[in-house]
Amino acid sequence: MKTVDHICSAFLRQILLRMKELGISQTDLAKRMKVSRPYITKVLRQDVNFSFRTAAKLARALQMDFTPELHPSPDHCSERLECAS
Repeated sequence: MKTVDHICSAFLRQILLRMKELGISQTDLAKRMKVSRPYITKVLRQDVNFSFRTAAKLARALQMDFTPELHPSPDHCSERLECAS
């Protein structure tokens, strides 16, 4: 099972890749989100916890979809339930 830190890291890797694809700087991203550039720096360095709302704003600013998905963990399934892989 992935820890919260791994999930956050994977999410932020996608954000950084998209910023690179679009040629968007941290300053540009901050302007699009109407937040400060230092806040963006903290988010991208994982120096601050951020909410789903902030994650959605990041995605929207980069023209991405943000749809968190939940899946049953294979380690916690009962014998009577089938688990999706």
